[in-house]
Amino acid sequence: MSSRSTEKRRAVPKFASFKPKAAAAELESESKPKAEPREQQEGKEGKETAPQRQHHRHDEHTERESARGKHHRRRRHEPERCSPDPDRKPRHGENEAPRDEPRAAAPESRSNVFFFDKRGDPLILRYGSNDRNKIPSYHRFGAGRLMGANGILTIHHDSARPEFSIRTRHRDTGSIFRDKKAISAITATSRDRPDTHLGPSRLAISQPITLDDFIPLTSSRKRKRGEEEPSSLPLPDYRSIYGKSGNDESDSGSDSEDASPHDPIIDPETTMTTAKKNSIQLSRQVKANPENIASWLQLIDLQDALFRENQTTPSNPTAEEAKGLSALKVSLYEEALPHATQPSDKERLLLGLMREGARAWDPKTLAKRWEEVNRSHGDSFLLWRERLNSELSRTPACSYENLKTFIAERLGLLKGCLREGNQDVDELCSQLVYVFLRLTRFLADAGYTELATAAWQAELETIFCRPAALSEAGEEHALSLFSDFWESEVPRMGEGGAKGWQQFEDTGGMADAPEPKPARPHQSPNTRDKFKAWAAVESQKADGSYVPARTLDEGTEDDPFRVVMFSDIKEFLVWFPAAALSRVGPQLLDAFLLFCGLPTAWLLFGAIDEARVDPFVAGQSEAFEDDLSGKTPEVPEEGKKTPQFRHQGGGIAISQDVLFAGDAWFHYLGNWHRMGRSDIQTSWILGTLKQLVKGCGQEQLAEYYLAAAWRNEPDSARKVAKGLLKQYSSDLRLYSAYALIESANGNVAISEKVLSAATSQELAAPTSAQILFNTWTWIYLKANQKKTALNRLCLSVDRNLRDSPPPPALLLKARAQFSSTRDYALSSHDLETAIRHAESLSLLEYLATEDATSPQGNLTAALTTITTFTTDLATRSLASSALHECLLQTTSHLLYHHITHGPHHPSTIRTHLHHLLHLFPQNTLLLSLFASLQPLLRIDDPVRAALRQHHPLSLPAARFAIAHEARTGTSHSTRSAFEDALAIASIPDTWIRYVRFCASRKELRSLAKGVFYRAIGACPMAKGIYMEGFGSALARDMSSAELRGVFETMVNRGVRVHVDLEGWLGEWDRRKETEREKKEGAGERRREVERGGRSR
Repeated sequence: MSSRSTEKRRAVPKFASFKPKAAAAELESESKPKAEPREQQEGKEGKETAPQRQHHRHDEHTERESARGKHHRRRRHEPERCSPDPDRKPRHGENEAPRDEPRAAAPESRSNVFFFDKRGDPLILRYGSNDRNKIPSYHRFGAGRLMGANGILTIHHDSARPEFSIRTRHRDTGSIFRDKKAISAITATSRDRPDTHLGPSRLAISQPITLDDFIPLTSSRKRKRGEEEPSSLPLPDYRSIYGKSGNDESDSGSDSEDASPHDPIIDPETTMTTAKKNSIQLSRQVKANPENIASWLQLIDLQDALFRENQTTPSNPTAEEAKGLSALKVSLYEEALPHATQPSDKERLLLGLMREGARAWDPKTLAKRWEEVNRSHGDSFLLWRERLNSELSRTPACSYENLKTFIAERLGLLKGCLREGNQDVDELCSQLVYVFLRLTRFLADAGYTELATAAWQAELETIFCRPAALSEAGEEHALSLFSDFWESEVPRMGEGGAKGWQQFEDTGGMADAPEPKPARPHQSPNTRDKFKAWAAVESQKADGSYVPARTLDEGTEDDPFRVVMFSDIKEFLVWFPAAALSRVGPQLLDAFLLFCGLPTAWLLFGAIDEARVDPFVAGQSEAFEDDLSGKTPEVPEEGKKTPQFRHQGGGIAISQDVLFAGDAWFHYLGNWHRMGRSDIQTSWILGTLKQLVKGCGQEQLAEYYLAAAWRNEPDSARKVAKGLLKQYSSDLRLYSAYALIESANGNVAISEKVLSAATSQELAAPTSAQILFNTWTWIYLKANQKKTALNRLCLSVDRNLRDSPPPPALLLKARAQFSSTRDYALSSHDLETAIRHAESLSLLEYLATEDATSPQGNLTAALTTITTFTTDLATRSLASSALHECLLQTTSHLLYHHITHGPHHPSTIRTHLHHLLHLFPQNTLLLSLFASLQPLLRIDDPVRAALRQHHPLSLPAARFAIAHEARTGTSHSTRSAFEDALAIASIPDTWIRYVRFCASRKELRSLAKGVFYRAIGACPMAKGIYMEGFGSALARDMSSAELRGVFETMVNRGVRVHVDLEGWLGEWDRRKETEREKKEGAGERRREVERGGRSR
């Protein structure tokens, strides 16, 4: 054969429709072989090797010889054709016996079966599979097994949609994510290809397909026997990848002839999603430059988006799917680790590896890997924190003493580094504050509340009440003096009559100890269940022991833990150097609020941000409690939903707009009594805040203290506000806060007097005083006095303006002044002043309307100014700042005011709010407002879609997702939201709410006990979870033996117990027996009296 003739030849696919025309005689002579089943043709053609496929396909002599050879081989394999695959059962109506009559089919009849699709189906990306209505039904050897996969990958066509699974020799394992060995095999393969495709519709890591990805085929048994025969000259196999790769010319010519000139050509790049494009690009980057750890981390983070894109339904992933995704990430982390050269890069990779490994590995493997990480990176604080979270959920090795020692050792290590002074002092102080917070929260969760409270009392005393003479003293000398103060048992931080350590030293330690306190009376439990009665008494004892007792107090002789000596807390105390107090003080105050279960005061941005979002130290949510109580939400007469205004549990940014909001807006703080706090706990927290603000001079906490006092003791709020204004008379924010409190209480006239007095004194620069005019404007705007609101806003520009409407010239001047001040402050990096004047400008645009009689303003103009300012912040990388979040919360307040005071376009409002939510997607204020604006009868759920777009969720956002499903979804959707929240962070508070929710729903009642035992395994040191087993939620489900087992588990792990269960049960039985005997004796005497009366 000449090379020229070879160049002209083309490889034609060997379909029946592409059969070259032959003479009638030849067609008649070859009709019998053509009638043979296609299974035998494919079985024979599969034996041809790659070199044999290079022979010319159009040589007539070769083709005839090959046809005759095939004909004889088909006859030889005719008995085998009748033997089905041993793993495949015959279908209904399928004849197992061989058919003697050949089935002749004309080429025209098969032209509808095989055809070239040049357009593609773009809907495949949406629905995850082909249109089954356009696929003819056929039976083929292999029973759905994929070529090149050694018979283990199978596609099942007998369900509603094709299912991809792993097939072993003995059984079908179902989903790919249910086979642990399959996951390991796939993840091992992904080490060479980080973006391997794990499944067409389940878990995909996008990778460009090339000819090098060919997997060799493994022949079946029948083909192995046929290989021993000498074959005639083979033809190129149209199914082989090498059929095209070995030729210079492809089949494009023949394809184009069959394709319609009007058929569009689908470019794969146009149908590829952004996530897949990014995956391809990142895969190439890590292969070209493996040392680029940032690309590795981006590729790993992209797997979640790829997984969600390949889901056929918007449901949450199953446990097997989540484990398979984690296993894939683990393989990527392990592949990237050898390329990390910088310690920081290796630390980030190890942190992600251990987080995903906790989901993919068994407990023994996880413990072993943590030991290896500790030996190689024992100094890493981030890895230690992650290990602490892991240790708190390790049931076999979890005990009170072990965990307390584990945290105390880290605290001691950091204190030693602080004494040496070889490291960054600010970083060490931040870590010490966090470790101290985690230690005290662990003690409180385990039931040792007196010890945790005592540790905070001592630490706050040494920081904020430190004597001036000890500012430069050594740690040992200072703590020895402090031990004298502690052992004297004078009132301490937060207690009534406390004066502080400094005054104790100034008076020479002559302070008198308080009088002994009598034992707190306990209410008799109103129940006939002895276990519920024990739980009630135990809870009363725990509530009464929140603050440590004194030696002479009644009831301490039976409980030695009630009195906390200095030696009990000495190892926990941290003596910070005097030079670091200015930085440590705000962090410690925020940490104290977190310990009390309250949202932080944001006293120092950036220092303790990680602790604010740490779910293991997060506080409670008043709204979360109400949404899960089973109460039907109230719907107004108009049929519109109202937002959830109650305390959100730290999911919003702090500002005066939410600190001092009335009943018609969101609350940053809640009522502590409604959240289940005892009177002793509430009194101690308020007392501590009062002493810090008024006794220790912590002015930065004054606004927070005033808000807390107003929420929990509203009658004393005016007295507290006046006392603070007397002590801090130049604090403009306190004047604004007091005015907002009086306005929320309905006293607008008093708010007018307060703000008028504050603005006339000129206590600060005009730019700083703008907060007073903004507050003044909001007070009258919420009172539906739009003219007066505009007048008070313009007073900041012209103080001589009276109650008359501002003229147009003054409006232009105000607009120019607000805008210029905002831009200048932003250029000068004074973000607070810029935010304040941006709010003023938006209020001016809203109020300055031609129709002064309408309660609504120009919302479009107001939002335009906010959008412009947001763009400016984004260009300066300040769009994610907390102050910007406060501004957007105020903007949403303006939106809500607009829609509640007149007609509006709901779709337009939702669009604006969706834009705000895009900037801060996990802000629960924006989420709640966005949910309330959705139509009642809407089929889809945009709120749920918005939550699914941002993973992982913060704890407040996860709580909101649970509450949203409880209000709008079903019990099962709420249960799924609980599982998602627990996947983010397995914390006791969420588990307790989960148990109560399942117990309160009839359809989930059978799952409550199982959830309870899961909670004990996930949080083995949380006393509150154990007590749920004795409560009313599981009273009908738990037997006496099971409850005794729960109590024994508590005692064995070291959880604090005030009342011994066995002793209580014995006393209960004796008391009940005595009561029964008394009743029987009284009844016998009554019967005797009745008999005596009848005898007379």
